[in-house]
Amino acid sequence: MTNQDEKSPLLVQAWIDDGNEKSTPDQLHVPFLLTPPVFRIDPGKGQALRVSYLNDKSLPTDKESVFWVNVLEVPPKPKAVNSQQPNTLQLAFRTRIKLFFRPKDLKGNAADAPGQLRWKLATDGAEPALVAENPSAYYVSFESVSLVIDGKDIKSESPQMIVPGGTQRYPLKDFHPAAGAKLEVHFKSIDDYGQFVSHTAMLTP
Repeated sequence: MTNQDEKSPLLVQAWIDDGNEKSTPDQLHVPFLLTPPVFRIDPGKGQALRVSYLNDKSLPTDKESVFWVNVLEVPPKPKAVNSQQPNTLQLAFRTRIKLFFRPKDLKGNAADAPGQLRWKLATDGAEPALVAENPSAYYVSFESVSLVIDGKDIKSESPQMIVPGGTQRYPLKDFHPAAGAKLEVHFKSIDDYGQFVSHTAMLTP
């Protein structure tokens, strides 16, 4: 990470959580050591974080596990402009980044996992939805998911990541297909390098 502020240093706290974003560093029990946990970055300087695996035998060996790296940026205390304006507003920014633990010798390939998803249309609930089934051993993250009806896009809002061997429901709004309409699933997955990869899939019965 790099401090792009040319004038002020930053105090940074970093930790790894297991998915509970409300947990604090003192409440965590994860199989990783993140160093340094607290550090200062001077203006225009950078700092690398080291993630060490503690060889925890409780993690699954037949599928990925996901954790989150938290980076909390604490700005320095500002100096009062003058005695008539002593009050200031400060914001501390926290960034959460997915951390995937990928055991050795997993079946298949992470890049192929999005193409293995099986999609169904569910209209039996309160709201129509696309339902995806992930038969792979890898997590699949999305930038977007939509159902295309005769060329018209119906997007699902804020599509959630789908777990290995799991299913995920993606609600659709304004879903009113005509009889015999051509239906396709268009989605963009996020690969290991943060790139968006476009896919087209057909619905399964």
